[in-house]
Amino acid sequence: MIKHVFKTVMCRWVTIAVSTVVLSSCVTETVDNAPRFAEAAVVSVQSPNARITAGSKVAWHPDAVSFIADKRLGDTRLKSLIEQQIQANLKQKGLVVVDKAGGARYTIAYTAALSSALDDETIIRRYGLLPGNTQIPDDDASIEKGSLIIYMFENMMGGVIWRSAAQAGVHFDMSDEERAQRVAAVITAMFQSLPVEQPVEQPGE
Repeated sequence: MIKHVFKTVMCRWVTIAVSTVVLSSCVTETVDNAPRFAEAAVVSVQSPNARITAGSKVAWHPDAVSFIADKRLGDTRLKSLIEQQIQANLKQKGLVVVDKAGGARYTIAYTAALSSALDDETIIRRYGLLPGNTQIPDDDASIEKGSLIIYMFENMMGGVIWRSAAQAGVHFDMSDEERAQRVAAVITAMFQSLPVEQPVEQPGE
């Protein structure tokens, strides 16, 4: 059974949350409108100076990962599905996933929860962006809106340089196979906006 909280956000999360909201005033916003799957919406923002070079090392942020489980989902392996897909997309982008944050140029984190544990007002206040998905019905007990926010820090500068938020209907009676497919599709859409560039070749190379 999934633990109630994957990792408790430490006291300095307040500083992280504030810096994230401040960042929202100086970013370029991209919205993914492609209808890849029903009931899903994705929005991403990034620092205008963010240039992530392929081959850079990325690790999990030690203090800013939060997974809030819900007993209605049962043992769905949702936490591990999210983390596996985040790592897979980092690698697909040409980045190197390492174990220790101290040896990485970037760190990545996420927050995942149903709307009953993390509502829209809290999301916009903490993270400064909101997909605004309104397609999930309020009168269906078998489905609830779920939110996933992924954000990347640059260790040298200490700030958030990219973040993406997705909202989709979470069906409690969905099969494990279908849930895995939906998680993969949502996270792939989120990572489309991650600004990764190939390294510039020097003369004579």
